[in-house]
Amino acid sequence: MVSYINKTLRTIITLLTIWLCSINLAIGAKIKTGIINFPPFYVVNENGKHSGLCLDILVATLKKANLDYNINSYPPMRLFRNLNTGSTDLFLGIKGSPLYDEQVYYSKMPISHIQLRVYATGDTPLPSVKDDLIEKSVIAIRGYGYDGLINYLVDPENKINIMYNSQHEAAFLMLKNKRAEYLLDYKHPADRVLQELNIPDLKYVNLYEVELFFIVSKNSPNALQLMNKLETAYNALREEGLVNYIENKE
Repeated sequence: MVSYINKTLRTIITLLTIWLCSINLAIGAKIKTGIINFPPFYVVNENGKHSGLCLDILVATLKKANLDYNINSYPPMRLFRNLNTGSTDLFLGIKGSPLYDEQVYYSKMPISHIQLRVYATGDTPLPSVKDDLIEKSVIAIRGYGYDGLINYLVDPENKINIMYNSQHEAAFLMLKNKRAEYLLDYKHPADRVLQELNIPDLKYVNLYEVELFFIVSKNSPNALQLMNKLETAYNALREEGLVNYIENKE
């Protein structure tokens, strides 16, 4: 009986050792980290010297976790598909994109938030809740999930005429030319476009604030272990006062 127990324990220890080694090997590989051009959170430069509030937190957290990594910039649609397939392991972004939502893990704690706005022109009344968009025409940025709001917009029961554009400037031009009643966009990319684009009688309302999270592809090796490492490292940085929740004020 004792011999059997000892043999069983040795087997369990061996299996645990193999499992831990496989985790360490996988986690020891470079973490493929993706970013998009989304100032001030991510600022993509042609010389490869990228910057930004979220990028700073990503780099600090990866270093604290003793993880090797590389950083590549992508157009949003490509990055979101990469997260779906595991071609990119890590991103710091928003929940709800239909391109990756079911194929990723999100961190337990948010890292920041951004304002989701609804824009309109002229006499078009601004919505106060999402139900005010029912039976209306809405322009959306292609690939954006708007923290899951996209599912509401495309639900046939709501009879929302949704139009897509991949470029923020082109989307605002659609609104300017009365192609739709409303445009959904985030504060920061919208502000950048509107510095150069004049739209008479433009107005907006903050629909709600959308939180940003660490996002790890489920198709990356040992994805949950990677997320645990990131969360532990980020919490340690917070306790040490080396990073802070990014406040996003008007």
